[in-house]
This record gives sequence, structure tokens and C-alpha cells, in this order.
Amino acid sequence: MASISEPLRESFSMEKHLCCPICMEAFKKPVTISCGHSFCQGCLKLHFKYLSTMCPLCKTHVNKTPEVNIVLRDIVEHMQAVQAAEQNRYTGAPEEVPCDPLKKRRHLLKKEAKELKDELDSEINKLQVAVSELENISALDDHILFLQVIFLYPSLTNQDDMKDWTKVELNTSLSFGSMRKTTEALIEKFQQELDRLSSIGDLDSTEDVKLDPSTAHKRLVLSEDGKEVLDSGEDQEISDSPGRFDLFGSVLGLNAFSSGRSYWEVEVSNKTGWDLGVTTGGASRKGKLTLSPEKGYWVLVHYEEEKYAAMTAMPLSLFLKEKPTKVGLFVDYEEGLLSFYDVRAQSHIYSFTECSFKEELYPYFSPHVRVEEKNNQPLFICS
Repeated sequence: MASISEPLRESFSMEKHLCCPICMEAFKKPVTISCGHSFCQGCLKLHFKYLSTMCPLCKTHVNKTPEVNIVLRDIVEHMQAVQAAEQNRYTGAPEEVPCDPLKKRRHLLKKEAKELKDELDSEINKLQVAVSELENISALDDHILFLQVIFLYPSLTNQDDMKDWTKVELNTSLSFGSMRKTTEALIEKFQQELDRLSSIGDLDSTEDVKLDPSTAHKRLVLSEDGKEVLDSGEDQEISDSPGRFDLFGSVLGLNAFSSGRSYWEVEVSNKTGWDLGVTTGGASRKGKLTLSPEKGYWVLVHYEEEKYAAMTAMPLSLFLKEKPTKVGLFVDYEEGLLSFYDVRAQSHIYSFTECSFKEELYPYFSPHVRVEEKNNQPLFICS
């Protein structure tokens, strides 16, 4: 059997002292911190950035970023040069056993470790982006962005596909615990940000809004489950009541809101006109109404097939890129906010802000009148 040369033997015995405790590979740009321990510059930066500013080995606090240890770097480079030269010089006979019988095993383990490191790097990058976005949204405390994330992008909160890195193991002494800890720390931070965002409001699901038949104009027909309303084209034989709309073809929801946050969605496909919004319990429902916040109505109107307007004190025309087929409404009572969203386009339509909500609010609907075969589809409240 071929023997290992003395320089190569010495370099192998020295190698274990010249490995980074974080990545367990030969030092790359080694740095020595105040406690005396040394690490790769890149490994230490990663540790400081995502875990802590303490030494990974002895937990001593590090007050300043260390410079590259030139002496240690030169020793590592010299060792690597000796190993390369000696291994290149060795040429055994075909039947001889290689000088390193574990070379193939080491190669396979390093390959496996590299693949897992690459996967960890990819996971870290994705988590960094996600955490950054969540932090920005949470810092803004913007309900519009909050709703877009929680309701319009539910996949962001779905962690079923997130890998459990705590169970990943390699049958080798080759360790990369710092990278794993970094990923675990990011996952924990990611979950904390999601929990923080979710705590912005007790908004677990959409409201189960149903229509109140006692408020519906006589022309309107409601489904038995209280989820659909359409214009029948003629008055129904229904007695009038103080709470019933007598001129406007409108109807209220049964649900009353006097605190917190609420969200519901309405299917508006194949409609040429509709009203959606909220109104106070005390707002007038008789005669010709003025739909404005001053009169207790916060309403978005679609009319003449392609036109939209927010019914502010002076109606505000809105120009939408595409016609919504499903509209989401979000109410934050304490903040005085009512927002409208195009759910399928995942875009914000309009928000009434700084609203003076002092009474109970009720969802407001109008399917508008049907004209022959136009606008003959109902408004449908999604469950």
C-alpha cells in the first residue's frame, strides 16, 4: 500500500484545527473575535445578522466586527497548497489502495451537504423576502394592504408546504447548524409577523350576511336563503312598513355592526348596475334618497353598464381598469373605514376614510332595475 507522505500527514492532522466551527470546512477569510475563537468571515456575518452578536461557541458578546486574521488565512492557504501538491504527486499502481480509503464517502457526504446547503440558502432567501414584506405591511398598519394579504393572498399564510428543517439530518460529522438555526429563526420570525398581522383585527372569516326582507322594496325578490336579490320588474303584494324602502329599489342586510371589523363579498357578474355599501339604522328609507355620508349612506354605485362612482358629498367618478365580477367590502368601525375591492383582480377600488360611525351599520344593496333582458341577474352574497 502506498504510504502518505509526511507533509500530507501533517496537513491532515492540522486540518481539524483549521476548520470553521459553523460550516465545518476550511476557513475562508478567517476572523478571530475577542474571545479568541475563529470563524469564516461569511459564516460569522450570517450568524450576527440572523441569530445574535454572541460567539457561537462560548456566547461571549462581540462588540465590534473583527478583521480578517491574516496569519490564520496564510496558514490555511499553505495547508491547502501542501495537500493539493502531495495528492497530485501521488500516483499508485493500479492494484494499490488509495491513500485515503474514505475519499469516495467524503465526496458523497460533501455533495449531499452542498445540496442541502443550497436548499437552505433558497429557503432563507424566500423567508427573508416574506418577512421583509410582512414587516413593511405591519409597520404601515394599512388596512387595505392587510386585507389584500390576508384575504386576497391566502397562500401567504399557508405554511403546509414549509419544510421542517429541525428534522433534517446527515449521517456525518459535517455540520451546518448555523444555517439551520438561521432558517428556523426566520421561520419563527415569519410566524410572529403573521400572528401580529392577524391581530390587527379579529377577522377570522367573511361575515355570513343575509338580506332583511322587511326592508326590501316591493319590486325586489329575495331568495329563500336570503343570499340573492333581483329586480322583478313589478311590485310584489307586500305590505308597507316603516323600515321598508318605498322608492329606491334597495334592501338591507340583517347583520348589524357597531364595533370591530367585518368583511363580505358580493357576486356582481353580468350586471349593468348596482349599489353596494353600508348605511346607519336611522338613515331615511322613504322617498327620494340622497346617498351620501352626511345622510348616513356610504355607497359605491355602478351604472350605465360601464360607469362607477363613490357617493361622497359630491359624487366621485371612478375609472376601473376592468369590470369587477366580485366585490369585497371591508368595514373597520373604530377606524371609520369602508373599503371596496375587486376580489378577482386582487385590487383596491375605493375607500371611505375618517367616517363618523356613531350608529349601528347595516350592509346596503340595490340590484338596480332590469331593462328588458339587461340587468336581469341577481346580486349574490357569497358565503
